[in-house]
Amino acid sequence: MRRRRECLVCAERFTTYESAELNLPRVVKGDGRASPSTQEAACGDDEGAEKRPVSTDQVDAAVARITGA
Repeated sequence: MRRRRECLVCAERFTTYESAELNLPRVVKGDGRASPSTQEAACGDDEGAEKRPVSTDQVDAAVARITGA
């Protein structure tokens, strides 16, 4: 994203380029550690689709859409 700004001191205008950060949900482990949930999401989706007519490619595509990869 391109954004025009103005210096508060000298009133000169300048351009900044910004990008959005993807904040993935974090999983808090039993011992208190926090980790990104990409691995947990894939495992949970595999278990959830175990007895359903869903291929592993479809599960991988869903995880990729969620994580933005």
